[in-house]
Parts: sequence; structure tokens; C-alpha cells
Amino acid sequence: MGYAIFTARKLMLTNRVNQLSMRIMQLTQQQQTLANSAANHERAIANMRSLFSNIGNIFQMGMTMQQNVAMQALSKQVQAGGGNIDTATLNQLMGSYLNGGANFMSTPAGMALTLMNQAIEVQEQGKMRQIKDMETQIELQRKSLETQLAAAQKELEAVEKQEEKEIERSAPKFA
Repeated sequence: MGYAIFTARKLMLTNRVNQLSMRIMQLTQQQQTLANSAANHERAIANMRSLFSNIGNIFQMGMTMQQNVAMQALSKQVQAGGGNIDTATLNQLMGSYLNGGANFMSTPAGMALTLMNQAIEVQEQGKMRQIKDMETQIELQRKSLETQLAAAQKELEAVEKQEEKEIERSAPKFA
């Protein structure tokens, strides 16, 4: 009778250990998926930063080229006209210097670009926080299950030892 009880208990514990191991494996897979997702979001943020930086650089180069052309045209007009130039022509040729300076990012279009970049980055950072929170929750669940698994394995070992002792006690002894 005792052997049947030990066998039933061993089967229940073995089943519990297997279920806990399977759940830990599933949580580990979820963590891996979230880590991949976090890496993809990090790359997306880096690509977005690079994109906005490149756009700003392109416009800055365009403004610099426009200013150089304006300076050359101004120089030619000053030389051709004997040094006299009216204010309207000066304002038209040097508009980028007089309206926002030589930096594209200080222009309204540059500021809009900066705000778009910041808005997208805030959104992506929010997604990253959600992913990190989910990873933390999964890690806590996994640690809890690992603790339960360790306890179940110890109990299974104890039951197996008791079963061996019971077998030794119930075995006939010959003198």
C-alpha cells in the first residue's frame, strides 16, 4: 500500500515539475521576443535621429550654398554698380542672414523638424518603457516559478528517498 502512495505522489510531483519547467521556458521565450522588440525600437530611434540629422544637414548645406550664391551676386552687383546697392536688393540677397541667421535649425522649418523629431522620440521612448515594464513583470514571474520549481524538485527527491527507505523496510530479511 505504501508503495502505491509514493508512486502516486511521485507522478504528481513529476507532473508539477514538468509544468513549471514548461511555463519557465514559455516566459523565457517571451522575454527573448521582448528583447528583440526593444532592440528593434532602439534601432528605429537611432535611424530616426539619423534621418532628422541628415535632413537638417541637407537643408543647412542648401542654405550655405544659397548664401554663397547671394554673396557672389552681391559682390558682382557692388563691383558693377560702383558700390551703390539699395536696401531691398540687399534684403532679398541676404534674406537668410537677416531672417533667422545662418543656421537652418533656427528657421521655422528647422524648428518644425526638431519638434517632429522630439515628438517621435517621446513616442518611441514610451514604447520602450512599456517593453521594459513587460520584461520586468515576466522576470518576476519567472523567478517565482523557478522558486516553485526548486521546491517541487526538493520534495520529489525527498519522496524518492522515502520510497527507497520504505522498499528497504518492507523487503523480507533472510538471516
